[in-house]
Amino acid sequence: MKKLVYGFDPQALRALGEEPAAPPMTAAALAALGIPERKIPRVQQELVRLAPQLEDVLAMEELAKQIANQLL
Repeated sequence: MKKLVYGFDPQALRALGEEPAAPPMTAAALAALGIPERKIPRVQQELVRLAPQLEDVLAMEELAKQIANQLL
């Protein structure tokens, strides 16, 4: 017996019909921090999700580096 397993991104469903928020850091700023180009879109997504909780720019830069390190 074969089973089909599929999934969806719950964040995508939650934001359905809303305008995507602008990332708090540009791709150029993230690249200047040393984050690889292939990781920048995902890091920006996570920063958009977590940005309302952060007000300090240095904390946001540190968080961006930590996110990039967690990604494959």
